[in-house]
Amino acid sequence: MSQLKLPPYQKRKTSSTNRPTTLNVSGTVAVQGKKSPLGYGMQSPDECPSLPEGFLPLPCQVAGHAFHKGTDSLGLLKSVDDGSVLKPIAKLLAGQRELKFYQQIQQAATEQQRTELALLRELTPQYRGHRQLPIDGELIDFLQLEDLTQGMLEPCIMDVKIGRRSWDPTATEEKRRYEASKYVESREAYGFCIPGFQFYSLQAGRVQRYGKEYGKKLTEVTVKDAVRRFLNADAGGLCRQQLIQFLTDLWNIQKWARTQTSYRLYASSVLLVYDARRLKPVLLHGGRKSPRTPNPPTTPTTSAGVKGAGAGSSNPGSPVFCTNAINELGDVEPLQHYFQIQRSHSTNHNYEQDIKIMKENYTFMLDNLVGSYEEKIWAKARMIDFAHTFPVAPTEQPSVDRNYLEGIDSLVKLFEGLLQDCEIQNTPRQGVA
Repeated sequence: MSQLKLPPYQKRKTSSTNRPTTLNVSGTVAVQGKKSPLGYGMQSPDECPSLPEGFLPLPCQVAGHAFHKGTDSLGLLKSVDDGSVLKPIAKLLAGQRELKFYQQIQQAATEQQRTELALLRELTPQYRGHRQLPIDGELIDFLQLEDLTQGMLEPCIMDVKIGRRSWDPTATEEKRRYEASKYVESREAYGFCIPGFQFYSLQAGRVQRYGKEYGKKLTEVTVKDAVRRFLNADAGGLCRQQLIQFLTDLWNIQKWARTQTSYRLYASSVLLVYDARRLKPVLLHGGRKSPRTPNPPTTPTTSAGVKGAGAGSSNPGSPVFCTNAINELGDVEPLQHYFQIQRSHSTNHNYEQDIKIMKENYTFMLDNLVGSYEEKIWAKARMIDFAHTFPVAPTEQPSVDRNYLEGIDSLVKLFEGLLQDCEIQNTPRQGVA
């Protein structure tokens, strides 16, 4: 499969390259079109390479190069047995470089060395080894990594490529010009770019995808708009729990970048993932409006044994909610989440709206029972893509990687700004009950 080694600027142009792109979990782009159970925009088994039993194309890859008909790329695979993501080591030098880097991280962590590499264990997907698989009669090497979206019911994924410079020291002049021509405005303003993202829109009730063509047009202003859109801020406002979970990881990545002096990272990304199914109840029970659902009442009523009539409501027959089982992360505990509806014979009550509320929260209760709601962390950031990571030359004076550090600093600052906006959003206005 020598064609797999072609860099993107040398790939053959086909009609499929003009179609919209979709995105997937470890950073690769698939063609958008009719939904296909095969993933990667493939409509029939003939369009997919022959895969060994127990492995399928990964159905949610974001940025990079996924397999679809008419291209020269082999995308990510998913292991049915353990849920691992398999990333092909297609380019001989770059792929082996990334494999070695993950092996070094694993070895340093196993030896419990407090080295710069050992610290990366908690900042990268878990490395699960590497293996060879027969693809169309040829053995292909794969990295086996943790799927960061494992257990998520509605995974949302954004790929953020860190650094103004994305080409490594071995790049040709043609490659350097090609890389410098992409994502110019966002890289100039922030030191990072967004090759693509996908999210479950709570407002629209469906998956929305934004590919590399969208990312290339982002400016200093619209980058922040894109991140807010990805976070579902348009649906119910910014969510403090979500931002804090992201920032916890981003601060740790920033801390590593501020202290490490041994490596130079080019074209490396930070992958942001969260579960929209977990976001919705947090927005609802955090006192903000969830899509198609009215703001839950918070002010006590005079009705005996009932909490929470609507703020400012004078109708004792309004729907009443009891939501007193919320833990420190804003999650509603399984089986303790319920709503009590008290009704009068008033003609003013909205029966259809009440039924809609009950259905949505019944769905949430079922998710609690069958989903992965025991996991308290539902938003995370991890460093990925190390094919262009180089150790500092022995003759070079040790120093921090400014290219990477400036990018991660900007990303942290953007999220800190969103957290500040969130605090302002949730601060009661003076004179408002």
